[in-house]
Amino acid sequence: MKYLGIDFGSKKVGFAQSDDDGRMAFPLMISPNDKNLMKDTLELIRAMKISVVVIGESVDSNGKPNAIAKEARKFGLELENAIDVKVSFEKEWYSTVEARKQPGNEDNHEVDDQAAAIVLQRHLDKINGPSAYEEEINEDDDSDTNDTEEESW
Repeated sequence: MKYLGIDFGSKKVGFAQSDDDGRMAFPLMISPNDKNLMKDTLELIRAMKISVVVIGESVDSNGKPNAIAKEARKFGLELENAIDVKVSFEKEWYSTVEARKQPGNEDNHEVDDQAAAIVLQRHLDKINGPSAYEEEINEDDDSDTNDTEEESW
């Protein structure tokens, strides 16, 4: 299942995509938030065969929706009504700040696509559970414990 992540802003909108398995998120592009946004997003969803759109839910430091949250929700509902796609919302929790802290982005103000990837990855991690890498580490930890116990007998 392929996912599209959206970091919805009043001036710019960041987009991210998942891999075909819906496990990893990657920055895709940044678009202006203008009159073409809906049309362009629908074209993107069709072209990429997106099944689920994850929109960052903008909240303040108390977890309450902020000014842009209402516009993002409206955009999400319009998407669902316009095309056969499921729309989910994922709290942003400083995704733009986190994107700017990545190496090389300290002074970069064009990180909306990376913020969208962060939000999308949080969502994917929730629905997929532990990654295969984490499971492999846990299996190795278990086998090390068993080997030690057997050696001490």
